[in-house]
This record gives sequence, structure tokens and C-alpha cells, in this order.
Amino acid sequence: MTSNQSMGEGLIFPLSMLHKRPEKVHQINNPVFLEDLRISAACVVDGQVQLDLAIQLSQDDVLVSGKVSAKWSGECRRCIEEVSGVLDLTIDEVFRASSSESQVKFEVEDAFPFKEINGEQIVDLEEVVRDSVLLTLPFSPLCSEECLGPDPERFPTRDSVSEEDKNLPPKKDPRWAALDQLKPDSDLSAEDTVA
Repeated sequence: MTSNQSMGEGLIFPLSMLHKRPEKVHQINNPVFLEDLRISAACVVDGQVQLDLAIQLSQDDVLVSGKVSAKWSGECRRCIEEVSGVLDLTIDEVFRASSSESQVKFEVEDAFPFKEINGEQIVDLEEVVRDSVLLTLPFSPLCSEECLGPDPERFPTRDSVSEEDKNLPPKKDPRWAALDQLKPDSDLSAEDTVA
């Protein structure tokens, strides 16, 4: 099999282009920009995702495999300071023509259908790349496991509680003191229950 460098910018590739040389492995080595790559307190920096993918025909299917990477930034869930990192993902997906007969197969095999633009079938990688990145972004990032937060005395984390304090009963909130005066039904004596 031979290979060529980029098939062009973007994430949409006409199926007819792949059929011209079905033995060729098409390499995609370029950055793409996707909007709204954000989940909770983390997002992809500038929406830039680096692709290093191979696309090839396998009978009637199109196979897409390779790596996707992106820099992300967000807020630490404890101290609210900025935290950042890099996502390195592996992608192995199959695209295939959709039909009423193969609809059940799609659900079982989790293949992506070809799409159409102006009557031409295409492979659209945006959904694959977007889903992979969003599912990997940290939902509640931490700057470090040792982070104690902005005010550990008022809002202690489990890591900041000493061993002695762990053995003590939890402190009662004074706002609930009135409820301590109430007795549950199980504490009532037999005399109290006789009318």
C-alpha cells in the first residue's frame, strides 16, 4: 500500500476521491478548529485539535484510525486556579453506507454512516473527532491530588482532614439544633404510645 500526505484541510472527504485509488492509505496530518469543545470546567484551547489519522477503503467500508491530540485548560475544582493538560487519543472507527436493511447492524457494530452533500457521499470526521475529545476532557479537573482548596479550614477536603479528626463524630450544624429536640418514633416509650 502507498500513502500520501494530507488529503486537504478540514474533516470532510468525498467517497469518490477514496474510490479513485482504493489501495491508497490517505494520511491526514494537520490541525483542525472546532467550536464548542467544552465540558463543565474544561475546554480545548482555541478549539484546535491535531489530527494524525489514516483513511482507507476496505471493501464497502471506510476505516479511520490514528491519533488525535489537543491542549485543554480549565479550573481546578478545589482551588479554582487555572489548570491545563494535553489529550492524546486513539481513534479506530468504521464508516459504512446506511440502509434500512443494515440499520440494526449499525447499532450493534457502532459504525458511522456516510453522509451526503449535493448528492455525493462523504466521510465526515467531525462527529468522530468531536465525540472523542469531549468524552476525554476532564469533567472536574484538579491542579494536583494534594490540592487543599482556597480555604481548607472552612471547606476541608478529605485529604486535608487529619487522622484524629477522622475518628471524631462529625460537627453538628447549629442551624439544625432545634431538630435535636425532636424524638423519633423509635425512641418513644411504651407509656407514651398508650392513649
